[in-house]
Amino acid sequence: MLVDDSSTDSPSGLLGIRSRMHFSGRLDVFGSGQQWSLYLYMGRLIWATGGPHPHRRWHRYLTQHCPHLSPSAIALPSTTDTLCQDYQALNILAKCQQINPEQAVALIRSTVKEILFDIIQQEETRPVTFKTDAQDMPEASLALLNAEHLLNEVQQQWNTWRSLGFADHSPNLAPVLRHPEQLQEHTPEKLYKMLISLIDGRRTLRDLAMLTKQDLLQFMRVLVPLYRKGLVALIQIPDLALPGTAQPSTPTSGSIQSNPSSNSAPQKSQPQRIISSPPIAGSNRAPLIACIDDSKRECQLMERILTEAGYQFVGIQDSIQALPVLLEKKPGLIFLDLVMPIANGYEICAQVRRVSAFKDIPIVILTGSDGIIDRVRAKFVGASGFLAKPVDADRVLTVARKALPIDS
Repeated sequence: MLVDDSSTDSPSGLLGIRSRMHFSGRLDVFGSGQQWSLYLYMGRLIWATGGPHPHRRWHRYLTQHCPHLSPSAIALPSTTDTLCQDYQALNILAKCQQINPEQAVALIRSTVKEILFDIIQQEETRPVTFKTDAQDMPEASLALLNAEHLLNEVQQQWNTWRSLGFADHSPNLAPVLRHPEQLQEHTPEKLYKMLISLIDGRRTLRDLAMLTKQDLLQFMRVLVPLYRKGLVALIQIPDLALPGTAQPSTPTSGSIQSNPSSNSAPQKSQPQRIISSPPIAGSNRAPLIACIDDSKRECQLMERILTEAGYQFVGIQDSIQALPVLLEKKPGLIFLDLVMPIANGYEICAQVRRVSAFKDIPIVILTGSDGIIDRVRAKFVGASGFLAKPVDADRVLTVARKALPIDS
């Protein structure tokens, strides 16, 4: 039975959400054109969903907690209850042993905390209404999380977020760079390169925190000074599209939320992420080789060397996208740069080796520093060998032909 509380709560220390969480069923929260749904059992949280970016959130936490899976390759089950599609998919993955219980719980916990944060922000800044349905329960529960403990934990995060001056700014907004030349003057070189490579108006604050392997609040402490100087603006972006549907990519006009002291239009940088080459005519079965290197020049050089020798090639410049692309393309040999922003060669190599399909694939480290410590560490994470940079065509082809000989 659906119960409409028809109640509107003013910002008052979360009395509304706290007083409604000690029951079994679905609790819907409405505010500012958004709906969030919490699934509870006797005061324990089973799942949470809704908000402006459900698919983006699913993609983000599946990538974070289950790096061996490619979110774009997982089709959400067809159901009339669209709010529970992701939870049904999670149950299927668990039953098929594609994810273990620890990964399921971690994904659920991250999802629930994000939803609670958004609800807390809504309730403490704008009116909300509630509806409850005691008969709507998931058929199976993968975890039962203490609602009160999670609320207290998220409340502390919200208090810090508010203290940064962002009470009216959602973590679902995406940053864009303004005045890149001034940004370079106000930031260390390493930070500047990271910001230029990551902030392109297509990732939310939450996406970027995950990509940089930081807590959201840690990431914001870096961004807040730049925002206050008018060097960064925040815009609304659409949710990710489901596989097979079109993805809106251009933010709508008028959606910028920036520091009032700055009036310049945002400038978007669109760094190239992936370079790929089609099969050579008449060589549909030519072996595929991947190169992971944040340098566009190095990827283009490797592409020229290998394709002229008859190989297929895929170049990956975004280290965060390395594993999903490898899972999709399934190369027979990987050249991997050692020094890259966000995720270095050691980390990527370790991730690749954890995937059973890549347990025996040759992984050759590209590096300008060929010391004994590098070799020991590379061996520890599963690298097959080293190749000095700058790359030499003869050495590259010697490695390639040994690992993937081409039939004449």
